[in-house]
Amino acid sequence: MAVKQQTTGSMLRLAFYVAAVALALIHVFVTFRGINSTEGMYQAQLARNLAQKGVWQTLAVQPYAWAQLERNGRTPTPLAMPETTQLPVQPLIWSLGFRAFSGQAEYAPLDGGGRIYIYDRVIAGFGVLWWLIAIYLTHGAARQLFDEKVAAIAAVALLVCQPAWDLAVSGSSRMLLIMEFALAFRLFVSIAMRHAAGRSTALYLVTLGVISALMLLTHPLALWLVLGLAIGATFFLKGNHTTTLLLVLAPVVLAAGAWGWWQARLCGEVLGGLRAVWQSQFAAMGHELVTRDFTPGFATIVVDDLLRRMGLNTEDQSGRFYSHCGHVVVALFFFIALLHQFRRAEASAARWTLAVTFGSVVIGMTLIGLSGGVKDDMALYIVIMPAMCIYGAAMLVILWSRFLGPNAGTTFWPQWGGPVIALVLCAIPMYANLPVFLKYGLAKGNSIDPHWPPYVPDRVVILNRYVRPGEYVFTDAPHFIAWYAGVPAVNLPTQREDFATMKKLTDGRNATVGGFVMTPFSARTEYFFDLFSGNYSEWRDLIYRGHMLAFDKNFDPEPSFPYRIIHPLLLMTVGSKESTSLPMVFYAEQARTPKAQPIKDTNPEGKK
Repeated sequence: MAVKQQTTGSMLRLAFYVAAVALALIHVFVTFRGINSTEGMYQAQLARNLAQKGVWQTLAVQPYAWAQLERNGRTPTPLAMPETTQLPVQPLIWSLGFRAFSGQAEYAPLDGGGRIYIYDRVIAGFGVLWWLIAIYLTHGAARQLFDEKVAAIAAVALLVCQPAWDLAVSGSSRMLLIMEFALAFRLFVSIAMRHAAGRSTALYLVTLGVISALMLLTHPLALWLVLGLAIGATFFLKGNHTTTLLLVLAPVVLAAGAWGWWQARLCGEVLGGLRAVWQSQFAAMGHELVTRDFTPGFATIVVDDLLRRMGLNTEDQSGRFYSHCGHVVVALFFFIALLHQFRRAEASAARWTLAVTFGSVVIGMTLIGLSGGVKDDMALYIVIMPAMCIYGAAMLVILWSRFLGPNAGTTFWPQWGGPVIALVLCAIPMYANLPVFLKYGLAKGNSIDPHWPPYVPDRVVILNRYVRPGEYVFTDAPHFIAWYAGVPAVNLPTQREDFATMKKLTDGRNATVGGFVMTPFSARTEYFFDLFSGNYSEWRDLIYRGHMLAFDKNFDPEPSFPYRIIHPLLLMTVGSKESTSLPMVFYAEQARTPKAQPIKDTNPEGKK
């Protein structure tokens, strides 16, 4: 009997590994439609600069960061702009992968290449690797805290989580953060067990601090995760609290200090361009608006308004919490686990540490708000979801056994009935979506449709044949333009009057404005009148001009605005009687003819 059970267990583990590898390959090579994370594209073009030129410069420029450099006495241009808004860990890792495929760095769908950029697949490969490692680490932590049954339930729940697989191939740094937090939690469990056994933990605590430092340099809001881990290690682990806190925080302080010193030298701000993210948490506007502000002022903190926004954000996020957890039912049982008395001290310590971390994340998320909903790059609930699955799986086993009673038996249903029901519910998004995309991906191959709207990479790449050497563009999607077209792109400033100031600065630095590129990125609104009062209200004439051409209505920009000549990047026929809509347009000062070949790099050495 023991041999039979061991053989069955080995076969099930083999089936799990095969399924994990198969899902990874499917998401990278079959259903993959390119990356779609805004933050991911910002970091991708930065990583490409690192791989090709070895410079920490960006082609996707934020007005807020540009203004910081100007105040610090620098004379930047979008052709050679130091990067101050992105953290280094993910771009550095990606740059190593890009170097391995340096011969395929050019994205050339117009010259016979496929619609999917090879570097996008490299990014997706890294993402699914991080997710597989996170599953492995979560399984190990669950097995240490409980048993193989609980570990298997947690691992399978993560394996069938379709939103997590989608996140893995999106390019968002949240997936790398998920892996880092899973590693940190796995290490925390080992520390708790070593404490229980009376063994030394100093080296383990320092390692936990190093991992926390990496998290801090991976995502702008990872501080809330680090804060939760530090508090948990200090108050829920045995030993000297002060020593524990110092050992964990020492690497974090050193890493943050080094990064802050570099940013202070670069732009005069310890936080660099990321100051906009933290400033927005206490201002009455989203961080997207703050980063587009070329003339930022000090954000006055109005307590009543801050509390009201936190209340509204809490209402919104709690209503979507199931989605924020990737539709993983098992993770929701974590909250019931807070009411259970675990016998093992290490299980109790890890549980309360996770609870404190969750509370810390809630504070951070309600302060900043998640305008992008579940897919917002700042949404961190899914980062701690794998660890929550450990305790959720444990409570499923406990509650199911108590529900059936002590005489339930040892057959499949009494042992696995409740957990299997929960796992089936977890797999509903995968069951509903993956077969359709799998069939579609197999049929379309490398010509699979991209994430439209708002992205059509194989159409925007023609922009680098319109733009001349020494020119840059203003756009509502600088991350998209910089990554796929390789053209220096500045985000539209919040105040339209700032455009003249920015143009005048670069005119004297051998850099000129080539025009404006408008995409569906700014046209995405809940209501039509949001175009006149939303984030891009001052650029409304450029936003709806291309769309209204479908109805033979041409709304010219204001007379003083010279960039009015339309160069279509994408055409869409509307109905049977209307004309053609232009949802993606390049506005230039004069009519231009695209070059036969893409322009060469205007700054190959990354010089200022």
